[in-house]
This record gives sequence, C-alpha cells and structure tokens, in this order.
Amino acid sequence: MTSPAPAATATSPSISDEQAWEDPFSPSQVRQILLDTDLSQVATTENSEAEIRQYLTDCDKCLIALPGYEIAGEKFQNYSVSTAGDSYSFASFAIRDDHGKPEVALAVGGTDVYLSAGKEGSLVAQEAVYQPDDPMCCPSGWSVRMFRYQDGQFIQADSFESPIDPTQDQKIGQ
Repeated sequence: MTSPAPAATATSPSISDEQAWEDPFSPSQVRQILLDTDLSQVATTENSEAEIRQYLTDCDKCLIALPGYEIAGEKFQNYSVSTAGDSYSFASFAIRDDHGKPEVALAVGGTDVYLSAGKEGSLVAQEAVYQPDDPMCCPSGWSVRMFRYQDGQFIQADSFESPIDPTQDQKIGQ
C-alpha cells in the first residue's frame, strides 16, 4: 500500500510582487533552458519544434509565467509558450531547481495547453479540443492529463476528455 502524495499548493503573486514569478529563475533563464532543450517532445502538427524555438527566440511576451506549484518542499515554476496576440498556448513546462540551475521537470505540448496544480500532489495539463468547424474562441471540449510526482519525476496518471470546460462546474455551484 502506498502512502498518499502530499497536497500541492498553487501560488500566485500579487501584481506588486513581480519577483515572486522569478523565484528562483527569471523568465530569461527559463527561456534559455527551454532553447537548450529538445523541444520535439512538445511539437505537434500545428506547431513544429522550429516554430516553438522561433517564438522563444523572437518574442519576449510569448513566454508566460503561470502560478507556481510546490510539492514535498520542492517548488516548480510553470510556464507556457503562447502566441503574442491571443495568448494561445501550445507548450507548457514545469521548471525545477536542479542545484541552482533550471531544469525542465515536465513538458507538455498541445492545443491551448496549460499546466496547473491539481489535487494530491498532481499537475494537470488542460488542453482545448477543437472540431474542424470550431472557432478559436470556443473549443468543443477539453482534454485533461494528470501527472503525479513520484520519486523525483512526473508520471502521467489519469486522462479524460470532457465536452465542457472542467472549471465550469465550479462556477455553476457558486
């Protein structure tokens, strides 16, 4: 019998506390580690590795910091690579501190994909699912992949698709 994983907590700094996004690594440090990483694992038919590299190289506003994540005393910084105009995300990363150097702990690619803290020590990758006639504003559903942190690495756990935004249920009950 395995013991339950420690709960994860998401942290979101206030606008006046911009340095919290950069602890321990600044966006420029994260950008450099991503450029030094094999990005073929997050490439899709819509966004090639070369296109992702071009966004990272040419667009300062295309690397977006997401709320951080902490589990078992280890902090992860979450980032997405997105288009500048509409913040359409096509790759997301969890970055950890590896003895003072940034390291990619988890990389996911997809269609409008974002990482967020889940329950019981998990990270959740939420991705929009578009049918051919869906406008960019309105995907037909969502794909959710959960990743558990175990023995110093993220391992894919459950995944499912939903015809609605999973956060919509939370809004209905409020």
